[in-house]
Amino acid sequence: MPTLAAMRVTRRGLLAGGALGVGTAVGAGALVEYDVLPGRTRAYDLLGLDGGDGVIPDVPTGSVERGELDGLGWRIFHPPGEPTRLPVVVALGGAHQRVESLENDLGLGAFLAASGERFAIAGIEGEGSYWHPRKDGSDTGRTVLEHFLPLLGERGLDMTRPGFLGWSMGGYGALLLATERVEAGQPVGPIAATSPAVWTSYGDSTGGAFDSQEDFDEYGIFGRTDLLDGLDVRIDCGRGDPFYRNVVELTGRVEADVHLEAGDHTAGYWTRVLPAQLAWLGGRLTAEESAADAQ
Repeated sequence: MPTLAAMRVTRRGLLAGGALGVGTAVGAGALVEYDVLPGRTRAYDLLGLDGGDGVIPDVPTGSVERGELDGLGWRIFHPPGEPTRLPVVVALGGAHQRVESLENDLGLGAFLAASGERFAIAGIEGEGSYWHPRKDGSDTGRTVLEHFLPLLGERGLDMTRPGFLGWSMGGYGALLLATERVEAGQPVGPIAATSPAVWTSYGDSTGGAFDSQEDFDEYGIFGRTDLLDGLDVRIDCGRGDPFYRNVVELTGRVEADVHLEAGDHTAGYWTRVLPAQLAWLGGRLTAEESAADAQ
């Protein structure tokens, strides 16, 4: 087995003299593992290192409420059975992911029903906003915190300690909105961030994620990690994900239940890890309810 030091070759060295002619897929996989080969995400896909895709359960689901708030589509997925005052997890979609995708592509209602967990999932889309105030005056994060959460309470859900779940932009948003609640002195339930779109610097961020260096300094999650201290945080990311390196750095700064495994930035990976995430969320929401009842 080659040592890590032995793996530290340059891309120029690899490209010279046909060095990219790696003898076996195993050898190529090792090079990818240490970020030697360019195009990490594509290489993981080609080498079959992403693992299998999840399968949406074919089960009867609970009721689903649908609506729109400030131009943003939303869904409330209830578990099967009689309606009760359930705790809620707010699910935040990725950039330009329509709310229908949370239902059809991620199968939130079906996965919730199959899980047997007793909480509701309230999904909302965020366009390309990244869940914080923008220079055009929009602020989808404020819409969630100041309008969507009260709407959920009006529909009989327990808003004492809402949890958060998100993918990509929504994974970042789950972490961000949790810190916003902490800053406001409001309680926060468990947070599950999947393949969160996070960057260590403004210069490396995706165009449109932040309006300026000042915007990044205020709302970039690396500048807010202290606000996550003491919260129940779970972070999932595939090793073939383009955000993998940034996520690894983030997990070194946040006390979290971290799951790094085979996978890419795809619905196939997200549906594969979703059952474990729902069980994790449900266990913590149940524990919180029991603690509140005991007081």
